[in-house]
Amino acid sequence: MAVEKISISDKQYLAKILYTREKLDAKMVAKKVGVSANTMNSWVEKFQWKSLRNRLLIGKEELLNNLYEQMQELNEHIKTKGDGKRYGDSKEADTMIKYTASIRNLETDLSIADIIDSGIRFIKFLQKVGTIEQVLEFSDLWNSFIQIEMKR
Repeated sequence: MAVEKISISDKQYLAKILYTREKLDAKMVAKKVGVSANTMNSWVEKFQWKSLRNRLLIGKEELLNNLYEQMQELNEHIKTKGDGKRYGDSKEADTMIKYTASIRNLETDLSIADIIDSGIRFIKFLQKVGTIEQVLEFSDLWNSFIQIEMKR
């Protein structure tokens, strides 16, 4: 059985997944995909994979939970005020408005992590039913789409 040579773009794509999604160490990823540590480090820098990796670490659910907890704590603080004073001052009201807007945005908009997760699930499906050419073509298109979305 002949071993196919893996193209640089395929190695780069695999490296990106292993580094950002699987959160493997850059040196380990370099070894797994067959590139030098310098090449891997240049990809991480050039394509801003560290920032993508960090964005994937904190998901939408965690952000929402944090915002709800902060709103609850603010409400608990307001409840401790004396009779006739259990309302938010202008700073507290402004904070509540901002929390509410952030929560609304998070609940209605797809995060980059949601978009990436959907793409990965589709690529895994395509690997089962499609050809390698289809998987590679879709992966390239998907990667381009993600790069554009991350710049928004």
